[in-house]
Amino acid sequence: MSKSEENKELCELISINKDAADFYKDAQKKVENVNLCATFKNLEIIHQSVADNISVMVRQNGGKADADNTIAGKTAKFFGELMAKVSNDVDETLVSHLEEAEDRCLHSIQNALEDDDIAPATKDALANEYASLQRTHDYMKEMKDYMKAA
Repeated sequence: MSKSEENKELCELISINKDAADFYKDAQKKVENVNLCATFKNLEIIHQSVADNISVMVRQNGGKADADNTIAGKTAKFFGELMAKVSNDVDETLVSHLEEAEDRCLHSIQNALEDDDIAPATKDALANEYASLQRTHDYMKEMKDYMKAA
């Protein structure tokens, strides 16, 4: 894979994580539980950090880290916010949709790590970001499962 193609894939990862960070930021304004608000702020920061770190990789490859929010991310965010407005339990609805955003981030970085055309040095750097995303994903999945059981 050329550096240009690798950068294209990395920019997609940046976009997906920026989508998640934006969704967490918006969710902070809608969530009713103060503790969840703080959690969403922390998770927003993590996803923004992942996007920033991947941006560095793109620049090291000689590219420009252009990342627009993805159509899928915008759609998921809109749907999640809409459902939260009409739901009886805003917090549970937001957590459920944010966990789906976590799934998307995690699966996207897994795919990049499995891509034989991604340079080994890039994969090493992405593996560190994967560990962060695995933790955020697992946390939100546990929270979703807990809220559904309650």
